[in-house]
Amino acid sequence: MKSIKMLGLASVLAMLVMSLAGASSAMATALTTGLCESDTEAVVEAQTQTTCASIAHVHETSVGKAILLASPKIECNVLFLGEATAGNPLVVEGNFTYSSCGSGCTVTEEGGPSVIEVLKEGHETGSAVGEGEVHVNCIGINCFYNGTGLAGTAKGPLLSTQKNGEVSIQEQEVHKTKGTFCPSTGKLDITTTPLIPTYISGYLHYCVKYEHNTNGRYENWCETKKEGGPNDLVVGPFGLHVGEHVCVNLNVTHTGLYEGIKDYNDCKEDNEIYLSKSLYELGEIILVE
Repeated sequence: MKSIKMLGLASVLAMLVMSLAGASSAMATALTTGLCESDTEAVVEAQTQTTCASIAHVHETSVGKAILLASPKIECNVLFLGEATAGNPLVVEGNFTYSSCGSGCTVTEEGGPSVIEVLKEGHETGSAVGEGEVHVNCIGINCFYNGTGLAGTAKGPLLSTQKNGEVSIQEQEVHKTKGTFCPSTGKLDITTTPLIPTYISGYLHYCVKYEHNTNGRYENWCETKKEGGPNDLVVGPFGLHVGEHVCVNLNVTHTGLYEGIKDYNDCKEDNEIYLSKSLYELGEIILVE
């Protein structure tokens, strides 16, 4: 696992719920986690990947102060700046700074930049696990603490107590690696929030069979490309199942028979005049990868 600095869990999680989208690439084999600026879970669009306004630059601050329960007890404001790359897992790489620390202490990140790996676990929730080291320098005390297996819980704006989302790790144990007059262990508590709304999402590739069998780009369960085929490869939110219906926005081909979307699993306004010229098509999921 890539190293994750001790307070680094706070920087990354939040956003992205996504849309169903027609895909032209090979079918993915794992959940992709990402961050977006808005909740687009009910939107269905035909693209090669999620079409949300993705977040690449991550800026988070602590809610109140982060607390290291050691001797002395140390409280600091925390700031993180980093860059996010969606994937399995989502990776954020950046740096932490600590300020206004109590007890006459200073805290610095060791061996940066920090790398944080995040996985979506459910609707608007995610988790991160990692390890890292910080240097604590107080009057007469010079300590280095390492956290291994630190686990955080993230919530997007729809579930968070903070307006833009939050990440919280509580009672996580850290261990002294070297130093003088240092307790052998301590406990870490921290909650952070991003400066902009940050939604958490995971998405997979799905093979769908369209209601009208000539509006897809694949056949044979999306194994073979065929323009005008019965199947299509789409990208959609985590949690859809075989047998579910989805209303796909065909903004790549405009070959649908519906002019509107009722919700993510139902289309409306059947165009009976201009066949296969509309934006939406109804499909049934026949394979999840």
